Amino acid sequence: MPSDTPEKAAPKPRATRSKTAGTTTKKKAAPKAVTTTDLMPAPVPVPAPVTAPVAPDPVVVTPATVLKKKELIERVSKAAGGKKKDVKEIVEATLAVLGDALSKGEELNLPPLGRAKVNRQKDLASGEMMVLKLRRAPEKPADDSSVKKQRKETLAEAED
Repeated sequence: MPSDTPEKAAPKPRATRSKTAGTTTKKKAAPKAVTTTDLMPAPVPVPAPVTAPVAPDPVVVTPATVLKKKELIERVSKAAGGKKKDVKEIVEATLAVLGDALSKGEELNLPPLGRAKVNRQKDLASGEMMVLKLRRAPEKPADDSSVKKQRKETLAEAED
């Protein structure tokens, strides 16, 4: 009389190759043992408690201040101790040379400012638009340089 439950067929023996002889031998696989864990249903995962996502701390963006040419001239004349009229000509010439170099796609290496490179450049009807990449070196502490200058000055003195 046929049974209602299907019987599992025994697995077919697998053919393997011997590494040394190059011949094929058949090995019989041992039947798989049925364990109690095979008969039990799979455990249902318990969902973790739902928590509200934590938002990262907001980044505080301060509005950028714009340094205009007039303010730049004032700062340079103050730092250099020169007349504004003389400094104005030098600053305007410097800005013109820097603008021409960037328009030509040249990379600028100006140690106090950093290294500037044109990433993208586009000609518009109103002018030229450039996207620059500026890499700056970290500032060195002022104390070390003043100590080195004092050492050099003391080494340069002649003895009597």
